[in-house]
Amino acid sequence: MPHKIEVFSAGCPLCVEFVNEIEAGKCNGCQLTIHDVSENMDLAKKYGVTVVPTVVIDAEVKIEGRPDIPFVCSEETYTHFLRKYALRRTTS
Repeated sequence: MPHKIEVFSAGCPLCVEFVNEIEAGKCNGCQLTIHDVSENMDLAKKYGVTVVPTVVIDAEVKIEGRPDIPFVCSEETYTHFLRKYALRRTTS
């Protein structure tokens, strides 16, 4: 199942390296969007982004920094991320 992957980045070396890992691990059906946090502050606030890199998947998963397993596109990986990194909405 294709997923919408959003990465919030500041262009730092760790962010660039992690984006490259996501590019290598995602399937062709997944949509990857890179957001510069300084240019997308409203969206970053919506997801409660406070560190970079932060990855949001399908507006349901939020991973701050590196996840505990390699980023490989599979339902097993997504289910793990959903259990461990479920996005908790902030109230505005």
